[in-house]
Order: sequence, then C-alpha cells, then structure tokens
Amino acid sequence: HAQIFVRERRPVISLAVLSDDQPGWHPRSFGYAEAGCVVRLDFPTVKLLDLDLALLEASRNPIAMVILIHRDAQATRGQLEERLRRKLARFRAFFRNGYSAADMRRLYRVLDQLLRLNPGMHATVRATMRLIEQEETQMDTFVTSIEELAFAEGVEQGRHQTLQEVVLRQLTRRCGPLPESVHHHVLALSPAHLLDLSETLLDFTSLDDLQAWLADTCPSG
Repeated sequence: HAQIFVRERRPVISLAVLSDDQPGWHPRSFGYAEAGCVVRLDFPTVKLLDLDLALLEASRNPIAMVILIHRDAQATRGQLEERLRRKLARFRAFFRNGYSAADMRRLYRVLDQLLRLNPGMHATVRATMRLIEQEETQMDTFVTSIEELAFAEGVEQGRHQTLQEVVLRQLTRRCGPLPESVHHHVLALSPAHLLDLSETLLDFTSLDDLQAWLADTCPSG
C-alpha cells in the first residue's frame, strides 16, 4: 500500500478477497505497535462465501463461473462422486452460458485445477466431456481442445517428474541417503523451487545444508 502510494502519489485502496470457508472470519484491519509507534490499515473485504449463489448461477460473467467452481471445490472435499457430477455440470454450462472459445479454454483449466479427481477417473471424465461438447455444439471439432490441453498437462507433469528424479539423485550423491521426511519434502517442491535447488545443491556438503535450505526457502509447516 505504502510503496504504491509513494510511487503513484495517488490514493490507494487495499481490498482483501477472502476465499476461505470460515463463515465467521472477516478481518478488516492490519496493524502493529512498537516503541510508541502505531501503524494501522483498515480495508474493505469481499468474501466469496457470502456472495449469493443464485446471482452467481444466473450470471454469464466468466468470473462468476470461476467463483462457482471454487465454491464447488470447497463443498466437495472428500466427495469424489459429487465432485465429478459438478465438474461435468459446470463444463456443460460453459456452452450454455455462451462463453467465447478463449474464455472456455481458460475456464477449463480452472475447472481441471480446482475440481481435481483421482487419476483413474481422467479418461472417463474427458470422454464424457467430449460427448457433452458434441451434444452442445452439434460439432465433431472441439472448441475447448480438451485433448491438446490434456497433452500439455501430461508433458508438463512429465518434465516435473524428471526434474524431481534428477534433483533427488544429485542430493543423494552430495548429502547421502535422504530421510523419508526430507524425500517427501523435496517431492512436494514446485518446479521453480526444484530449479533453484538444482543449482544451490552444488554448494551443499551435508544433509544439514539441505535441511537448512528447505527450512528457509519453503518450510513444510
């Protein structure tokens, strides 16, 4: 807030978008006091959980669909069958809401990321989506390019897995056998952190160096 104000020399609004699932949590201020100095920032909030579902369902705005998918993800934790049903229903709504092809591709990525299913269900889900798209468009060509998107996701996952394997081999050579907890921590790293680690590990001389890097860079919580 302060940095933007200094740079732009204009009033700044800090708005918090709350995407949690706790109905009673509505933080509206941030501040601290130290040695007689008090800093406080009051800010407006928008809580996705408080938005009217009926209005969101009636909207044709792609952002409304993103919020609905997010709400579905919260409501279906641990309920794979219900999540599958909602995922397919949202996909059908992409066509009935009249979104552009570009918006549908973006929404498909959000849908696939937020409403994740077991890997064993992927082939069935995509086959059903192809049928839905044919029903809704009366065409044999796919506006959402499900196959292309799925292929791209698979390629990216393959690259990530290869990077994980290479980094783990390098770490074992430099630090010795890795404890199971450290092994899992490395596997959980993002691609960006893995790339960073692949360079940093060249300076490691012991397992302590790796554990210190993990604690400083990406604590497991």
